[in-house]
Amino acid sequence: MYRLPDHLRPALAKPLGPVLSTRAALEACAGHPVIAVGDVVTRMFFDAGITPHVALVDGVTKRHDTVPELAGLPAGLVQVRVANAPATLSDELIEALQRAMAADTPSLIIVDGEEDLAALPAIAWGPPGWRVVYGQPDQGAVVVSLDSTARDYAQDILSQME
Repeated sequence: MYRLPDHLRPALAKPLGPVLSTRAALEACAGHPVIAVGDVVTRMFFDAGITPHVALVDGVTKRHDTVPELAGLPAGLVQVRVANAPATLSDELIEALQRAMAADTPSLIIVDGEEDLAALPAIAWGPPGWRVVYGQPDQGAVVVSLDSTARDYAQDILSQME
């Protein structure tokens, strides 16, 4: 289990990649497997007819606004439910994410709690060439190309978590 210490909060408030509009984010992900973190981002892909390889949702946006359940999920989408407390990364969430990234079929990880930090292990351990997309509230979608620079940064942040 990883816990977010207060001194890391300012670093994580900054986007880990470019903040893009919906259209630009979808274009930046074309031809790449995607890990979508968050309800709004996941809906963005589903509404565009694109199934991320992994999507993580918790039913909440901006920490207090509930979002409607995702309807009309793509056929064959494996659904997994995990628990993850706010400001943490549970072993259960990390294990589900790692299994989903390695699976042949797309997965939807439904988080009881909060999925906000899930982009970190996705970036740290996701396959090279994949894209991790998460929302930057009131700004757009952050698209992170999984390369050694992004991976090293995420691993550094994880190493500083308690």
